[in-house]
Amino acid sequence: MRKIMKFQLILIFALLILIFFCFVGYSAEKTLTLVWEKTFGGSNRDISFSIIQTEDKGYAVSGYTRSKGKGKSDAWVIKLDEWGDIVWDKTFGRSENDIAHSVIQTEDGGYVVSGYTIFKKIGEADLYILKLDEKGNKVWDKIFFGPNWDCANSIIQTKDEGYIISGYTWSKGAGKADAWVIRLNNEGNMVWNKTFGGSNNDEAHSIIQTKDGNYIIVGKTQSKGSGKWDAWVIKLDEWGNAKWDKTFGGSDDDCAYSVIQTKYEGYIISGYTRSKGLGKADAWVIRLNNEGNMVWNKTFGGHDDDIAKSIIQTEDGDYLIAGETLSKGAGKWDAWVIKLDEWGNMKWDKTIGGSSWDSILSIIKTDEEDIVCTGWTMSKGVGEADAWVIKFNEKEY
Repeated sequence: MRKIMKFQLILIFALLILIFFCFVGYSAEKTLTLVWEKTFGGSNRDISFSIIQTEDKGYAVSGYTRSKGKGKSDAWVIKLDEWGDIVWDKTFGRSENDIAHSVIQTEDGGYVVSGYTIFKKIGEADLYILKLDEKGNKVWDKIFFGPNWDCANSIIQTKDEGYIISGYTWSKGAGKADAWVIRLNNEGNMVWNKTFGGSNNDEAHSIIQTKDGNYIIVGKTQSKGSGKWDAWVIKLDEWGNAKWDKTFGGSDDDCAYSVIQTKYEGYIISGYTRSKGLGKADAWVIRLNNEGNMVWNKTFGGHDDDIAKSIIQTEDGDYLIAGETLSKGAGKWDAWVIKLDEWGNMKWDKTIGGSSWDSILSIIKTDEEDIVCTGWTMSKGVGEADAWVIKFNEKEY
């Protein structure tokens, strides 16, 4: 009997050792390693807002440039190869300001860009959509306008190969600025458009199409909620009718910039809050269920301003958020990337930048599981601010 008990104890001990080493292997720490970084621009201000990975494993970047083009600022699209070297870059605009906030690659291998253009014969600023071929040549462009300021912040291609845009308009709706959603066919002609908001300012920053064919938009509202600005989430049906809308925040300013539908259903949102957290503004991540009810929320930052501009989910079910921080790093604003587990607990964070102002506005995970970000830097490059593209990978140590 004693021999049997001793043998059982040895087996249990061996099993515990095996479990321990399996756990250690599974939870190995990771670090973010720089693969390459590139700056683009001239002697003036040049900014990148959005990045995608293209079908050929390269990248496309959109933003604006004041260093080249025809106007004060020109909408700017850059095609990069997989190493971040320029394949082509194109500017689009007139004599005033033209901005490209968002870029997507379309089913035909070309691109669509959304933003705004200032053309005094129409409105103060007009919502601007630009279709390009695979070499960056203009196929068509569309302007949607009223007498006041109108802008597109985000565009996606829908499942039927049309497009849907989110932004804001001062030219129509119920208030000062209203969130604006426009549905286009694949030639860029309007199918429907909807405004959302009240008597005050309301904006839509980002839009996604959900698995059920509906849409989620996120942004901020002054017309409802509990604070000055509140983070705002609306679910729309395929015709742009609101199925539900939710606000999140407190007595101060709160905002949502980015949204994704998670692998486990529901949604996750990134932005900032001044109503909670440690600092003036804290990066804010909110997890919602399918009905838009909060599952959990987390703040990240220090005693100064910290903002999350973009969020994605990784293959392992974790999340990556990117933005900017004044609370840590080497400079004024530093670019900031944070890895969270599925419950919003920080696994690691990294700041990137120099002695001046640096920010990440968009983050993607590549097909090869690398991390690529874009934004702008004043700490490096050749101009006042340069568009900035950075590639990382995660390595265990």
